[in-house]
Amino acid sequence: MDDARHLIEQKESQGKGLGILAVQNIPCGTRIIAEAGLLRINRDTLKVPDIINAFKRLSPSQKKLYLELHEYACDAFRRATEQEVNQDWEEIPKLHRRVLGVWVANCFDDVFLLGSRINHSCTPNVHFAYNSALEKETFHAIRDIRAGEEVTIMYINGTNRTRGQRQDELKKWGFQCNCPTCEDTPQGRKKEEKRVELFKLDQELAKYTCFHFEHGPEDSWKKALKVAQRIAALQKSEGLLDIELSNSYHDAARYSAKLGDVSMALLWTEKKLEVVRYCVGVDYPDWQSE
Repeated sequence: MDDARHLIEQKESQGKGLGILAVQNIPCGTRIIAEAGLLRINRDTLKVPDIINAFKRLSPSQKKLYLELHEYACDAFRRATEQEVNQDWEEIPKLHRRVLGVWVANCFDDVFLLGSRINHSCTPNVHFAYNSALEKETFHAIRDIRAGEEVTIMYINGTNRTRGQRQDELKKWGFQCNCPTCEDTPQGRKKEEKRVELFKLDQELAKYTCFHFEHGPEDSWKKALKVAQRIAALQKSEGLLDIELSNSYHDAARYSAKLGDVSMALLWTEKKLEVVRYCVGVDYPDWQSE
């Protein structure tokens, strides 16, 4: 399955530097980008020299493009690097600091020349995931995107988090999010109320799942099902349409099955699979096994 990068362009995004904008309408489920990573580092055993050596293996043109990406190394990353290499940050060669700063500011599963240009939003219109069958990172539209609209992803797992929680985690990228969900406007405050409710419901559901999923009592399953349904309804109404919505549908399916309601369990599972399909595509290995 090819990607649809002809539907996007790199362009200045107000207050964000370069970003990715749609040049045509992009339907939900479109694979906008399928891109192999540049560095191809084993993150399970990752060390600072691995990043530097991977950069050295790039071609001259790749190195140039890599170094044009945004650079930011937060204090926590600098301290961890200093501890690992036993050297003050400022004593590390300037090029190496630049390479590390680009890596930490742009690395999700890897660094991508195009995918790394996509800016953050707390209500994104694109979901990204690594497709092991393709050995590429894929970026799919999770709703219809209008021509001229910026393409965005969520850098963090922030669907059910409050504004303060999201902003704290985003500090590692060196910016404060000013997306419509984070703005201190009447609309932004209403959205924040929903996120606070989502956070509380998410915590409540986690308790049901931890303490009562296996053995009940049945009344706890009924309560958990209502919570899962409310979470899914809130996520959908707030435009939170990424893979977290499929997880909420999955929870609703599990509790419906526990209560013996097979038809509803199947319905929730169908909803889950539809979200997974438009988030990652039908060639995603885990989707094929569902």
